[in-house]
Amino acid sequence: MNIEQVREQLHLLIDEVDDLYVLNGLYRNLAADKRQRDQYEKEKAKKAVKKN
Repeated sequence: MNIEQVREQLHLLIDEVDDLYVLNGLYRNLAADKRQRDQYEKEKAKKAVKKN
């Protein structure tokens, strides 16, 4: 393998890692949003039960 091939492979790996990093960040944000929404719904349901 010559230096150009190594460089190209390195760039491809960096792109893959970058994509995984971005996807992982998106997943974490979506999971956190879901947890917050679930907590809000639980609190809302508790308030409705207390009100009745």
